[in-house]
Amino acid sequence: MSAESNNEKLDDTESLASPIVQIVENKHHSKKRQHEDTEEPKPTNALAEKMAKLKELKKRRATEVEQGNRRDRNMEFQRSKENPKLDEKLARKKEEALKMEEKLQAKDQGDDYERKQFWKYSAESAEAWEKKMAKKAARANNGFTDYTQLAHKKYVRLMSEFKPDMGAYNEKKLETIERAIRNGEDPSDVVAMANSLDYANIDDKPSKEAIDRLAAETKKQIEQRETRSRERKEIVDDISWINEKNRVFNQKISRFYDKYTKEIRENLERGTAL
Repeated sequence: MSAESNNEKLDDTESLASPIVQIVENKHHSKKRQHEDTEEPKPTNALAEKMAKLKELKKRRATEVEQGNRRDRNMEFQRSKENPKLDEKLARKKEEALKMEEKLQAKDQGDDYERKQFWKYSAESAEAWEKKMAKKAARANNGFTDYTQLAHKKYVRLMSEFKPDMGAYNEKKLETIERAIRNGEDPSDVVAMANSLDYANIDDKPSKEAIDRLAAETKKQIEQRETRSRERKEIVDDISWINEKNRVFNQKISRFYDKYTKEIRENLERGTAL
């Protein structure tokens, strides 16, 4: 009797639990389906390879950038520790020491050091050096007197640095001559003279290179004007004036007549004048 009652109770319990189990299983299956629906599709092998390669490239790029920044920091630190003026000073002292050693050796051997130095240069190089030093001395002695002289000095300097494009000039000249021949004109009449404005046609315009050269030269002049921080100092031995007006007058006289009186003044200084 007790066994049968127990079996009946067990059957009743199973019958009551089965709907609960069914509900739990249904919820589990619904959650699983929702998860499967919301789950992103797995990438294919090709896409996975591309993503892996992209990550590798990004990592390599970051490594290269970091190494480059570290290298630049190290170089900047080394430059901050170095003193360029000190290096120049040491190099100059080393050169002076070598020159002094050569002089002592030449003296011990009974040779003329200056004469031996001249053997290192050819006649052409020595002549070119003398011309260069003469131009440098002329520029050094041509200080500021007035703005007219300053403008002329600047013009001479710019013209000495100006490099005309002879190829473009000859090409333009040939085109002009050919056009004159086609029009039945005399080619000799269309060649521009130095004081002529025939070349200033309405169709003529400078090239891009010429415009860039003008812009670069203008920028260079502006930088020189802004960085000029001091006036040229007077040489003590060359002071021959008593006030500013007399200084300007003496410099004008020297600029025009020094080339004629240089030898006379040198003879007077040496005491060999007649």
